[in-house]
Amino acid sequence: MCKPSSPRRQMQADREPPPMNRRVLIASDYGARDAAYSSLSYEFCKVAAECDDAHLVAPKLRQSIVPFVDNVIADHIDRERVQRDVNRLLKGVRRRIGMRDGPTIEPFEVDREYELFVYIAYDINSLVELSRVKGWRERCSKAVVAIHELWSTELASNRTYLSLLDRFDHVFVLSESVAEKLQSHLGKPCEALPSASDTLVATPFPDLPERVIDLYSFGSRRVDLHEHLIDLVAKREIFYVYDSLSSTDSRMRNWREHRFLLADTMRRSRYFLAFDPASLTSPRSSVINGESVLPGRLFEGVAGGAAIIGFAPRCREFKRHFDWPDAVIDVPADPRDFKAFLSSLDLQTDRMDRLRRTNAIQALRRHDWAYRWERILRVGGLEPHPKLEARKSRLRALADAAEFGAAAFDADGRGDPREYRRLKSSPQSSAQIM
Repeated sequence: MCKPSSPRRQMQADREPPPMNRRVLIASDYGARDAAYSSLSYEFCKVAAECDDAHLVAPKLRQSIVPFVDNVIADHIDRERVQRDVNRLLKGVRRRIGMRDGPTIEPFEVDREYELFVYIAYDINSLVELSRVKGWRERCSKAVVAIHELWSTELASNRTYLSLLDRFDHVFVLSESVAEKLQSHLGKPCEALPSASDTLVATPFPDLPERVIDLYSFGSRRVDLHEHLIDLVAKREIFYVYDSLSSTDSRMRNWREHRFLLADTMRRSRYFLAFDPASLTSPRSSVINGESVLPGRLFEGVAGGAAIIGFAPRCREFKRHFDWPDAVIDVPADPRDFKAFLSSLDLQTDRMDRLRRTNAIQALRRHDWAYRWERILRVGGLEPHPKLEARKSRLRALADAAEFGAAAFDADGRGDPREYRRLKSSPQSSAQIM
């Protein structure tokens, strides 16, 4: 099992001892983070733990400063936020003097044997948290790490972090180009593991909601297009849902609630804006340096069945993982042409209905986190658990039901769910909605 290194930390970490028969230890630092993008780590860990006999540990933020100044902080001030602000200040100082980031999670100790250790990290900096995971390498037969975001430019500038990968048997990253370069650098197996979604939560099937939102966008965006869309909003010509806070202000209080909100909004959106990160100007442009990858929002968009418009990634893996027609429809270069572009798509009701249905079905068949977890298990030398097979069966049944019942719906995707279920219960089909 895993235990905090003191009784006080036991209470703070709020973790129950794992049953002794669990074969996999999953760890992540999302519990000590608050940025919206870290919800990918939360969701991956959640689905993986549900698909296996796994113990999931995501320690909370260690309160290293606040206890010493608590008596001078006003009662209404969020103590955890104070600690995070101090950590950000210290991080900036450490980086300026050439030191790598310090760990921020509550320490815990691995004191039983596991067949496989899986560390889910959002970025390369998350690896420093491993110093607080005592005994992870000694107690686990094999160790695998999956990093959501790592760019080629960071391989040269973050060598002190890359050395932390030496103790892992296998490394997964988001991009194939980065995987090739990283494998050459480390001399150990590295491969690309695409992002995904909890499609059982995100899918619009079986009871298709009305898509009342014209356009949805979150995260990085094309500034000129966004400004034009705001003009359309001001004229009440479009229902456009977008981030009004910067990513640094998007601090999460509850990961589960955040993922539900994102999925529910996507299910009710006709179009979703998504761009190749390499095509955007952002504070990270110098790090991205024109490198094309599959961003996580593509998987979130198709899972919710929205039609994705924007700029498709130019990386080779895009054609392999999004190989159906219109997976991403390119928007006009001139923002002034956007309204006419959207109107033209709206007139193509059959095409858009087919695309939205195809997106959601493809996500169920190929882009659920369960399929990524299965790949990790294979690399770790473990067979898929019956819980994983049960989830895959449920995904297949829902996708089959959606394809079979699609004819019962009109072009806007608003048919009678009772007719949908009647079709699925007919003798011609063995797949049932679950």
